[in-house]
Amino acid sequence: MLFSLGFAPFDLWFLTIISLSLYLYLLKDVNKKQSFVIGFFYGVGIWIIGISWVYVSIHYHGNIHIINSLLLTILLVLCLSIYVSLHALVYSFFRTHKVIEALLVFPSSWLGLEIIRESAFTGFPWLIAGTALGGSFLDGWIPIIGATGTTIFLLMLSGCLYLLFLNWKDGTSLFLPSFLLIIISLSGYATKFIDWTNHQDEILVSIYQPNLTLQEKWSFIGIKKTKILFEKAIDSSDFKELIVFPETALILNESDQTEWLEGLGKIAKNKEVGLITGLVERTNNLGSKETSIKNRIKGFGEAEGSYDKIKLVPFGEFIPFRKYTGKILDILNLKLTNTSPGSSISHIRSGNAIISPSICYEVAFSNFIRKSAIGSNILLTISNDTWFGSSIGPYQHLEIAQNRAIEHQKALIRSTNSGISSIIDKKGKILVKQGFFEKKSIKSKVFLNKGTTPFARIGYFPIYLYLLISFIIILYINRTKVLKLIKI
Repeated sequence: MLFSLGFAPFDLWFLTIISLSLYLYLLKDVNKKQSFVIGFFYGVGIWIIGISWVYVSIHYHGNIHIINSLLLTILLVLCLSIYVSLHALVYSFFRTHKVIEALLVFPSSWLGLEIIRESAFTGFPWLIAGTALGGSFLDGWIPIIGATGTTIFLLMLSGCLYLLFLNWKDGTSLFLPSFLLIIISLSGYATKFIDWTNHQDEILVSIYQPNLTLQEKWSFIGIKKTKILFEKAIDSSDFKELIVFPETALILNESDQTEWLEGLGKIAKNKEVGLITGLVERTNNLGSKETSIKNRIKGFGEAEGSYDKIKLVPFGEFIPFRKYTGKILDILNLKLTNTSPGSSISHIRSGNAIISPSICYEVAFSNFIRKSAIGSNILLTISNDTWFGSSIGPYQHLEIAQNRAIEHQKALIRSTNSGISSIIDKKGKILVKQGFFEKKSIKSKVFLNKGTTPFARIGYFPIYLYLLISFIIILYINRTKVLKLIKI
């Protein structure tokens, strides 16, 4: 459970390192079966705290019975815990010398399973270990190898602490783990001060947080309130301002409010103001009774362009393996609507701002955001975190967004319906933010940054190279075990 305390809102990242060191010690001198069990329950400890917000979403805002909500949450926790148990099993199989185990097998196998979790079954890149270092004095490697890559260093720090304890206990040399601990820490701190991008221009940004309940948002009263807020935002805007509203702020079809949107766009254009908002777009498919729904972000006035969400939330926006899971969901009384994914990544432009847009869950996928961030000079993510109440979910979501800003050293605008909306600078520092359930706007000048970080250019290549080299070394050291396994 200490592992999850390294992430927002607790931000006790050193506890994640200590937790992993203790986990490593628990795996010492146990057989494969025991390792699997220890790994599984370590995973339960991680996820029972780390994704507790899932229960809030299902029960309080999904109106699902408490028993069914608990069952669904526990099922997800157990599924995710299998990844950790597999890590423990792999580690147990390739265990040889304590230094190799702690500094090579342990970090590389954990990182490998994280990458699989990030991509398998649509992916769940939550609580990626390296994310905990974002905003700390050790986050200098994030623009170079990304938050996922920084997992290597966090795991190696844990391995060093483990070796220091064992060597101190055995009376052997403390030099190697101490030296590596210092080198990793100093390199993470020193690279923090490198500016990979440069200030290009400055724009004025305002974020409006409507703070409507889910029931109110999807009602005629909510639609009316939202339209009034849009009109006031344009009316009170400054010259060349960029106004941002959250995900699905407009729930009516664009075609159903064309006249109003065109009028709003003209007023904004005359004031040279850019307006960006999330909206829901529904179209009837020819020859089918089903309606195609797209989660869209679009620019009006000076802001031009649109983007349809590509990375959809499983069991939230679409039903994976619907043929097999549909009946189970019916039993649990879960009525879900399938959203259609967008087809391509695109930028939104407003004046000198070239905006890399993402919607909600997408911001958690660092390699996906990288494709959009190239060629942009500012990042934007919109969300509707009302589903998670005042749980730790929105804090973790904000922390993930901070890591994306650090990876690309570009400012990031985050707009949500009920919190936590914020403006983040290129180093991941929150310049201004709104609290939970506050109906207000925030306004700040934001720098546009030109240039690319090493991570933006080469992505996961260093991570894959590290895993390949590690895998070859580990296989070579354990060649006798591997040959025996092949014969079996």
